[in-house]
Amino acid sequence: MPETWTPLLIAAVAFAIFVYGFSKTAGPVFGVVAGPVLAVALGPTAAAGFAVPLLLLGDLMGLAYFRQHADWKVMRRIVPGVLAGFVLTALLFAFATQSLIARVIGALLLFSVILEVLRRRNPQAVEKPEGGFERRVEAGFYGALTGVTTLAVNAGGPAMTLYLVKMRVPMLAFMGTSVWFFFILNIAKLPFVIPLGLITSDSLIADLWFAPAMIAGSLVGIATFRRMDQLWFERIALILSAAASLWLVVRG
Repeated sequence: MPETWTPLLIAAVAFAIFVYGFSKTAGPVFGVVAGPVLAVALGPTAAAGFAVPLLLLGDLMGLAYFRQHADWKVMRRIVPGVLAGFVLTALLFAFATQSLIARVIGALLLFSVILEVLRRRNPQAVEKPEGGFERRVEAGFYGALTGVTTLAVNAGGPAMTLYLVKMRVPMLAFMGTSVWFFFILNIAKLPFVIPLGLITSDSLIADLWFAPAMIAGSLVGIATFRRMDQLWFERIALILSAAASLWLVVRG
């Protein structure tokens, strides 16, 4: 953690945590904005350990509001792909840099956004049957992307968002499913980040100082979510997914 907390550093970290909180109750893709800000402010390694307890706090805020609305059937479909994505990430790191992996992921996500927009503009598009082969392939693809982006660049929101948008999941079920998914995912990270020494007494003290920013962001997210309808919710999700994909392609 930083030895000196300057006003600019405090403002940058508070902004990132506020946005993370907002993403927990208004839409997971918003969190993509926070990741790069936090990594620049604290450094990627320190940011990873610092963020996890606060993300869990945000998950609890989201669960308090959306816990009863999860679509567990949709979540079960994507889990095998996520696990495969974890394994794939470990293999990719043996042969490629984090920057290259991020750019490839960004290109795949951007291509997926374009395909989804084109599909929605086609009035003759036919919905694929539930449980069919193509649905299983889509779940595996987006699950793997979510797993890779979560471990490689700490930005699983866009891939999960695209999958839920593609499945036409209603807003409440969308939020309930995503908040449970990322809560379980963040809990699963603890056995990895704690032994690595990424969570320390200093980082936990800093977490306490910035917890109000997470709570405030979550509350603002709930107020914003209440004012959105399904159409605008999906449009915003696609626009921000495209922006996040471009960021990954350009910055790596």
